[in-house]
Amino acid sequence: MKSLLSLIVLAAAVPTNTLALSSSRIRTRSASSSSSSSQASDYLASLSFPNPRRPLESTVEEALEKPSLRNNDNNLSPFLQGMVNEQRELQMNVGKAMDVLRKDYPYFLKRAPDYSIYHDSVSLSASDGKIQLSKLSSYKNAFGMMRTMLPLIYDADRSVIQSRMVYDATKTQIRVSFNAMLVPKAGYMGMQGKTVHVDGISVYSVDLSPTTNGGEGKIVEHRIEKMLVNG
Repeated sequence: MKSLLSLIVLAAAVPTNTLALSSSRIRTRSASSSSSSSQASDYLASLSFPNPRRPLESTVEEALEKPSLRNNDNNLSPFLQGMVNEQRELQMNVGKAMDVLRKDYPYFLKRAPDYSIYHDSVSLSASDGKIQLSKLSSYKNAFGMMRTMLPLIYDADRSVIQSRMVYDATKTQIRVSFNAMLVPKAGYMGMQGKTVHVDGISVYSVDLSPTTNGGEGKIVEHRIEKMLVNG
């Protein structure tokens, strides 16, 4: 009981300005802590962290896509610069091959295709993966014979060949889906206007070896994955 009375007396004897000073110090510390937290938040906000939902771009891809890096190759190490040059060369070769294929498919029955995009060791294979032809000379002969025979039966002016193509960068392949509507010549062997429809998918693989290592960046394989007649 005496202890309790002593505490009450001691509390009453404390000056009010002392309590105010203590409260002020508490408020000052709280404000200082809030200010520090605010500064820390501002600092963290100023940092640019990568978006976790967006895949990180490689240095090579950035160098190919960003103008600042394309215009200043000195920012890259010799190793990365070599990779950038190889990617640029591959993109140019793939772009040329796609342009040539896009022009050749509609006129397959009327003119010879451009064989400059094919490697000397190009191979032609069926859907089962079995190689049927190899070497560019054999490839030319096969398609040359096909172009010679088809116009004898079908009207090249009335027949239509359409195609759509996509590039698979992961496999370095050009996939072409084509549809041919072949209209027979009038009165040929009694066919009398029976139109033939041919649907197929051709896959072209591009040589990945850079020219500095003996590569030519040309098509090294032509694989026919699907072929349906009147299907």
